[in-house]
Amino acid sequence: MRTRHIAAAVVLAALCGSPAGAQPAASYDSGSAFYLAYRQAFDKATTIDELLPWVAKGRAEQIAKAPDTERREAFAMIKMFDDRTNVTVTRETPSAAGAELQVEGVSAEGRGKATGVITLVKEGGAWRIERESWKGGGGR
Repeated sequence: MRTRHIAAAVVLAALCGSPAGAQPAASYDSGSAFYLAYRQAFDKATTIDELLPWVAKGRAEQIAKAPDTERREAFAMIKMFDDRTNVTVTRETPSAAGAELQVEGVSAEGRGKATGVITLVKEGGAWRIERESWKGGGGR
């Protein structure tokens, strides 16, 4: 049973990269500005529901359908493993659907530099996170 919950949390963490709901309050001129604002929201978030407005609609709907217990466990795992600070966007490449960002950050526990690729989409004119993939640095 515990393994199932952990597996569900890992799946939700992969989906979150990361959360249909209201759009983040501000509009952003670039994918980079949007993502950096998301990182601030992520750092302050206390529930996965606070992140749903930042995530692509399909992924947000999947997360919203999960039982509350699994959502709480997934959020705790996401927060534990995504400990990156000083995140910067090193390159933004526009795409037909949105943009791809190359990013860098440092593990909060001093484990070194991490790099990531963030795939953003535009939905109804608003930026959303489709996928977030990191290598190196962060995590416990």
